[in-house]
Amino acid sequence: MDIRVITMGLPMNPLTAFTLAFLLYITHGFYLSGFIRPFQRRFGEIEGYWIAMSIFTVAFAVLITLLCPELYFVSWSFPIDYFLLFLSLSFLAFIPTVFELRKPESPEISDEGVNLVKSMGFKDVALLQVISAALPEELVFRYVFLGLLSLWNPFASLIALSIFFGIGHKFSHPNRNWNVLISNALIGFVLGLAYLYTKSLPVVMAIHWLDDMVPWAFIKYERVRGAIAGATALLAVLPLVLLWDKLVSVIEYLRGIYSNEGLVLGSGIAIIMLGVVYLGLRLLKSR
Repeated sequence: MDIRVITMGLPMNPLTAFTLAFLLYITHGFYLSGFIRPFQRRFGEIEGYWIAMSIFTVAFAVLITLLCPELYFVSWSFPIDYFLLFLSLSFLAFIPTVFELRKPESPEISDEGVNLVKSMGFKDVALLQVISAALPEELVFRYVFLGLLSLWNPFASLIALSIFFGIGHKFSHPNRNWNVLISNALIGFVLGLAYLYTKSLPVVMAIHWLDDMVPWAFIKYERVRGAIAGATALLAVLPLVLLWDKLVSVIEYLRGIYSNEGLVLGSGIAIIMLGVVYLGLRLLKSR
């Protein structure tokens, strides 16, 4: 069914919808605490928080879609060839963090954090990564934010969300080094490009999930770190060779949407978004 059939009233302009969605999302700390606490009491502090946030982001995505039906250009298909291609590119985005992964005792990860990572089993971590990253972040950053801005300017949206996604991690991880933030931004660029090109939410969610699971496995399984690193390196290169024609088509798409104006506008939008979040966090802490 066409999503427009169930909407009521006039559809909202994409830029207006983006502004509303962004402000509604970044201020959730002011109005969601009462909703989150029952989940934390039932499932534990961490799991409960992310279960509640996952429910909220699904409802949030539905609301924004109803306000701007054009947003729903999503595909639920899973093209395995493009999944492998963009997974490969996302693994290449790990390059700035190579030395960080080799020393998990870095300031960003406390001893307690390392012990927690090592104590969690695959099933627990796999589920946690779904409800804390793959599902909520892809719904918010790729589906809603990127989707709305791309209806106005695809390249500006790609630049804005890549920068915001990367540097924005500094707010939740104050000790994160800049090489890791650069890697986050590169991964955000790959995920954004993957979504714009394939329009597939399952693809970007799966890539995001694997991008988070690899560092966990690297920290947890010390004895096979070499094998994990080797397999990751192989997956970062082999699909690019085997799927060269697909890579060329993606590059042609990127060239087609590129513009100097989009680069400048996207950078400016990212700076504004980061500034608004910074001010919002300062206000929240002062309460």
